[in-house]
Amino acid sequence: MRRRALLAVAALLLAACAHRPCESTRTLYVVDHGWHSGIVVERAALVRRLPALGAEIGHEGYVEIGWGEERFYQARETTVGMALRAVSRPNASVLQVVPLAGPPQRYFTNVTEMRTDDSGYAATLDFIAATFKPELERLGPSLYGEGWFYRAEGSFHLFNTCNTWVAAALEKASCKARSAGVID
Repeated sequence: MRRRALLAVAALLLAACAHRPCESTRTLYVVDHGWHSGIVVERAALVRRLPALGAEIGHEGYVEIGWGEERFYQARETTVGMALRAVSRPNASVLQVVPLAGPPQRYFTNVTEMRTDDSGYAATLDFIAATFKPELERLGPSLYGEGWFYRAEGSFHLFNTCNTWVAAALEKASCKARSAGVID
């Protein structure tokens, strides 16, 4: 019995050593707008997942995507009442999609890079694509740039904000342990 326990512990130790870190081959960008944040990805990569989006934002360069409460996020002028309504109960959400011709640092001052591998990048893109409503309903123009707002999945409220959404997207990008070479 003791020998089996020692073999099990040895197998676990070998399995832990067999995991390799991912290779950081791709970059995601997080844009800090103060109270709001967004994530920047390659436009062509997002359009491959949402082909209908290509006609509206093109295929070259990058795209910033932000998620927020439907009324407050699209408003050109906001009030305290609108802000309280946005966080006090679950509300419909939208995505702001803004094409960028070049890297996000050219357009924004507070940009953080996050490195990941191809599978982490793909998982983040899948998460973003799944946030769009399936019918890809375009609403009004974006608050800046030449983009648009689109209806989104998920309810916005105090405990599910734009920053929560960005964190969930980045969680998809985090490198996972690999099972290759692990002794079963």
